[in-house]
Amino acid sequence: MTATNYILGVDGGGTKTVARLMNTSTGQSWQSHGGPSSLSFGIKPAVNSIVQQGNELARRAGIELSDISLVAGLAGACDSNLSTATQQALQSYFYQVETFSDAKTSAWGANQGKPVAVVALGTGSVAMTLDRDGKETLIGGWGLLAGDEGSGAKFGLNAVNALLWELDSRQPLSPTAHYITTRVGDKRSDILHFLRSAKSTDFATLLPAIWSLHTTCSVAETLVQQHTQAVLRLINTLDKQLPLMLIGGLAKISIPLLPKGIQQRVQPALGNSLDGACLLAQHLFASPMSCYHTAQAKHG
Repeated sequence: MTATNYILGVDGGGTKTVARLMNTSTGQSWQSHGGPSSLSFGIKPAVNSIVQQGNELARRAGIELSDISLVAGLAGACDSNLSTATQQALQSYFYQVETFSDAKTSAWGANQGKPVAVVALGTGSVAMTLDRDGKETLIGGWGLLAGDEGSGAKFGLNAVNALLWELDSRQPLSPTAHYITTRVGDKRSDILHFLRSAKSTDFATLLPAIWSLHTTCSVAETLVQQHTQAVLRLINTLDKQLPLMLIGGLAKISIPLLPKGIQQRVQPALGNSLDGACLLAQHLFASPMSCYHTAQAKHG
């Protein structure tokens, strides 16, 4: 592919989008945060979010959007049809474009492109291995309806389900259930309205308050245990010979709950999905000389 001095890495999730523009000749970089760009919310909102941030960063760098080569790691891009359609939509704005799942960019970022088994735990969840032969294996990435085990969205969905059982059994509400009613209502019509319109992020936002109850409320404790078992199942599908890394917003609170043997296997991640998108962009688009200058700017 044609080399370019300006590359843009994007990490697009269900809660937010983070973007980093880099000049590979000088080592300069600019970063921005914006709204979600998960493809589960649709291609158009994702494209709008990426283009908006791209324009902001281009303005700060004093260049045009069309000067930039883009690599975007997006939640929901495990669906190749959605990924291809999104890439085509972005091509009219940028110089060059590649879109990947956030699983791929997470794996590349976690161990700087070296072999790794990575579990990403955020609004959604996904796992991936990069083996020593360069083969990539994806685990999960099915979305909230049939997957996202160990994610914030699945935790919130399980919590709402627990509330419904308490309401249907007409028992006094647990502290967890009482909290959820403050967010979704306590009448059937209100709850059905929430369920019809709720997105992954709406479920995921229930997690922090419920998590804080898990030492005092048995329902919250059960939900945390379910979450832990789901994370463990993801880990157990991965190649045990590869370095194991957990990343994402829920990694820090999840690791201490895992069995000691697993905790001892977990290594600190060297980077995140945004770092992986930038690394892939350099690999795909930047000239060898540009990469040399970038290294000199960082380490010289």
